Amino acid sequence: MSIGCLIRDLRGAHGWSQGRLAQELCDVSGHAAVTRDEVKRWESGKRVPGPYWLRHLATALQVPLSILESERVKRRTFLTDAAATVIAPIAASDLIRHGFDAALKHRPTVDAWQASLEQYGADYMSFGAADIQKRLAADLVVLQQQLETPGLWEVASKLMTVHGKTYPGSEGSKAIDWYRMAAEAADRSGDLSSRVWVRGRAAIALGYEGAALPVAEEFANQALISLRQADPRAVERTHGQSARCRDPRRSEDSIRPPGTRSSRVRRGRLLRAAV
Repeated sequence: MSIGCLIRDLRGAHGWSQGRLAQELCDVSGHAAVTRDEVKRWESGKRVPGPYWLRHLATALQVPLSILESERVKRRTFLTDAAATVIAPIAASDLIRHGFDAALKHRPTVDAWQASLEQYGADYMSFGAADIQKRLAADLVVLQQQLETPGLWEVASKLMTVHGKTYPGSEGSKAIDWYRMAAEAADRSGDLSSRVWVRGRAAIALGYEGAALPVAEEFANQALISLRQADPRAVERTHGQSARCRDPRRSEDSIRPPGTRSSRVRRGRLLRAAV
């Protein structure tokens, strides 16, 4: 594996952008001499970092210098070993410290957590999934110490849903685990709108990935049941909105059995209109 690919993979393991790595290098070296463009050139192989920057890269990326100096590194073995011996313990240590730090200080209010949830919603399309996932993990460690009221369970359920969305399609089983926990948290909140919100977004996300359609359909059905409980006429209204957007010549879709693709598409339209 080339040094450029190695730097890129280590940076990704930390959940950093190229700009973030450049800033870390400036901090550890004491010189504001590295930019995002320089990191990009290293990773693309257009330039090779010299001994001076290799030393600081090792410090910033928290790996032995010998790893970066090696001419040949077996990619799969290295990443597994690095995650097990270097990156994972550091990440766990950071999370534990963050949790205790928050416990020793004033705990965030429900309103503060709601504001944080809204911020994640705004940031989701602007930042990488790895960055969002790392920030969410730290916040969830703090929030789990405060789950004493229905309002906090409601916020937790939605933050867990967002966390599940940070997993790529290749890690669909992890996403599903988070969605199921989020659904249980929403149930504990006792808020029907949260039950719809969590299950609806889980169904849409899984349906979009296309890798777990039966689970997506399960969440969709649960969301629609909760929606009917919250507002018996809501499904009828959202179905009407969805129907107006559909080609009237395809009205035969409405009589298809529930397991067909067209019925899944219709459920998706209803959920998007509802959530």
